[in-house]
Amino acid sequence: MFIVSQCLVAIATLLDLASFQFKSRSAILTCLFTSVLFTAVHFFLLDKISAACLMLLAALRYGYCIFARDPRVMLGFMAMSIAAVYITWHSWISLIALLAALLQTYASFQANDFTLRCFMIVGTLCWILHNVLVFSPIAVLMESVFLMSNLIGLWRFYAKKRLSANA
Repeated sequence: MFIVSQCLVAIATLLDLASFQFKSRSAILTCLFTSVLFTAVHFFLLDKISAACLMLLAALRYGYCIFARDPRVMLGFMAMSIAAVYITWHSWISLIALLAALLQTYASFQANDFTLRCFMIVGTLCWILHNVLVFSPIAVLMESVFLMSNLIGLWRFYAKKRLSANA
């Protein structure tokens, strides 16, 4: 099952790589929706049930956020994430996954692309730590690629323009 799990997360990696190369918020979220479905199955195969449940909630969240951003729904997703970790608690590592999920939930509900990207960066760093601790090397790679893609997107859409405007 370990090899199958790593193959699934490799597919998710490709989707993550593509996600932040789009400027459109809905295109970013559509890629993320598909990616986290693969990642959820990967965590189920590794018997990391808290992380798997958080990824399933993330898929639902991304799907919802493609079309709407009601802050009350954001609070509902945060509450469901907390409940999911409470119910599936395995170890303190589950708290790292929860922190990542809460940060990325907040990010998903931001109207501003720049704010979405910044909170995603912090959440991604939490997922990298989590994946190192649960020993999922391809998931570490996936989140690292996701982080780099996000940083490249930030550079392309924001830093590069500021540098050009100041020149």
